Amino acid sequence: MKIVIKIGGSVSITEKGPNFAYFSRLLPILREIKRKNQIIVVIGGGKLTRVYAKSIEKFSLRDEEREGIFIELIKANVVFLATLLKMKPIFSLEKVGKNTTGVIGGIAPGRSTDTNAAIAARKIKADLFIKMTNVNGVYDKDPNKFKDAKKIDQMHFSDMAKLAPKGRPNKYGVLDKLAVETLSSGRIRTVIINGKNPRNLLKVLEGKKIGTFIY
Repeated sequence: MKIVIKIGGSVSITEKGPNFAYFSRLLPILREIKRKNQIIVVIGGGKLTRVYAKSIEKFSLRDEEREGIFIELIKANVVFLATLLKMKPIFSLEKVGKNTTGVIGGIAPGRSTDTNAAIAARKIKADLFIKMTNVNGVYDKDPNKFKDAKKIDQMHFSDMAKLAPKGRPNKYGVLDKLAVETLSSGRIRTVIINGKNPRNLLKVLEGKKIGTFIY
């Protein structure tokens, strides 16, 4: 099976860098999946880029320059994860072909790591795209702001597009609009899961109903 796994920075990267306790649980699972499948793993910036963004906000930097800095920070996460998984770090989507495996992060300003993951999934014709984030799936409204928010178990890409924000650096939401459009155009089965428990990855592959399935 061809799988793209996006690890949200919200569950894996602290303001000081990779969360040791989290990756200690995640890495054995990724290695197990890697043995039996063609995978691309994508990592976000998490609190590391958010804290850095706060520290440079008073400097006279253009948005593109600021995002370029975030991409360089995320590259450190890419090299870190690629080294531990014995995979190739990928810094250009032009190098992604149908048999590519490796680790991807930030690529170019104006594009989220989710969108980079979606583009990679389309390029390899992935069977499955899994997004690991800090909520249980997609909700009809922000569960952090509304107590009556309801999780959606399954939905069509057209419905997801209505909920997805266009987003901006460090605020792209669960899955931004361009990522949704890319996955939809590639007809790639997508699952949004709570990534705080890495074993949820295995549950998805076992066919268990968790998170939100987007078709």
